[in-house]
Amino acid sequence: MNILYINPPQIRAGLDYILKGHPLNLLSIAAMVPQHEAKLIDFKVHQYNESQLKSEFNKYDVVAITSLTPQIYSALKIAELAKSRGCKTILGGYHPTLDPEFVVNHNSVDYLIRGEGENTFRELISYLENDTKNNLRKEIDGISYIDKNGKIIHTKNRCLEPDLDAFPKPRRDLIDYNDYSLIASLETSRGCPFSCKFCCIHKMWEDPRNILKYRTKSIKRVMQEIYDINRKNNFVFFVDDNFTINLKRTKKILKTIIESNISSKFYFTCQSRIDTLYQNPWLIDLMHKAGMRQIFLGIESVHQQSLNRMNKQNITPSMTRKVVKMLQDRGICIFGGVIIGYPGETKKMVRQTIQFIKELEIDFVQFTPITAFPGTEFFEEMESENKIKTRNYRRYDLFHSMMATEELTEKELHELVIEAYSYYYFDAKWLQLLTKRYMNPFGKYNWMISKIPTVTRKVILSGLKMFKKQGISSTMVSKDLKNINQGDKKLEKEETAHPEVEKLISQHI
Repeated sequence: MNILYINPPQIRAGLDYILKGHPLNLLSIAAMVPQHEAKLIDFKVHQYNESQLKSEFNKYDVVAITSLTPQIYSALKIAELAKSRGCKTILGGYHPTLDPEFVVNHNSVDYLIRGEGENTFRELISYLENDTKNNLRKEIDGISYIDKNGKIIHTKNRCLEPDLDAFPKPRRDLIDYNDYSLIASLETSRGCPFSCKFCCIHKMWEDPRNILKYRTKSIKRVMQEIYDINRKNNFVFFVDDNFTINLKRTKKILKTIIESNISSKFYFTCQSRIDTLYQNPWLIDLMHKAGMRQIFLGIESVHQQSLNRMNKQNITPSMTRKVVKMLQDRGICIFGGVIIGYPGETKKMVRQTIQFIKELEIDFVQFTPITAFPGTEFFEEMESENKIKTRNYRRYDLFHSMMATEELTEKELHELVIEAYSYYYFDAKWLQLLTKRYMNPFGKYNWMISKIPTVTRKVILSGLKMFKKQGISSTMVSKDLKNINQGDKKLEKEETAHPEVEKLISQHI
């Protein structure tokens, strides 16, 4: 059979639109059925109009579409066009997993894959190719569909694959490396043992046996996948929800990278946690030596009450400041994540967080309004309190607001997001900071010099252009935010880490 894989268009807002990584999920399921002809269309980098898409669909038997929540309407429209050309349609990814009833109820969807997709996709393609007359689809775990009587069928949840090495390597032959910015995506683990209330990771990687929450690939497999990456994308992003969960394993990966000298060919970027880096400063040194040049940190808020309610009580603003300083001292770029308007926070409190982030002088920040994704504990809690204001999933893009809190309306949350981006990026000091750091050939950040033209063109300039289209500008900054004074720093001083950890950290900064 001929299979067309599609990553549909997203809302043109937020930093995810600017940073274009490989659609690793589609490359991974395609690797499960290598005997079938395959093509990938990624709307992050490709442009197809309706007539061009219809022409493509004429060549394929099956169209497999992934979808995050803000992509779902585009995904369903693509499925509708594919059905009109006689293709079988399969939808998978985060949103079909989080809200399967909504997706499978659309006539354009033949099959929906819930959760981990590799084994399910392989079995479903085999069924479509060989066994449709025997109606064995009810024996395929992890799918949803509507039967001939119009009844929605959800087969039982699929057990997670315990050995991630059992999956073949992603089919990177389906992409053109020239289409993507700088970053190649690489997965070394799945799942997360932490329990942040607003996070939908647990639902995506849910094991019906409740015995597998965090799985890893072997060090050998990780290195094989690194070597598979074309050097045109010489910045490798470990897409793991938290690359530093298992410190012993992380240490092995980093040491293997150092010993192999692969760090002379690639730089690396990952997601980590503030408390992990704070308590293990040796890890920052090892990461730097291995070529780790960018780290994403979920800073979230300057307010301890919010951090505690997010189940991030092990993190304090004081710890955040020290970790940021340690990374900056080693010339490691920081991408910070901040939540705007967690329940309990007033406008003033949100602005205190924005000011706190500004003072940290982080390279890049994503400000996201508090968002309750369907299927999460947080969504159910907010829905029971009538805080969910819309089921229009276009507004679930981590840029627009979709809910309210006791303290802030839906409109106020969105206005604060715009204000945060305006205050941070439409300020000459931010560009001056980047110029001072990355243009100095003798400085700690000189590793970026060769990439400055590409980063400027594809990330900074396109990002500022996108921000302006969304109404973000220096005129959107309120006097209240500008007037947040130094006295508000007492918020941080009231929150101190454990004395023994403070002593440990003081030896390394």
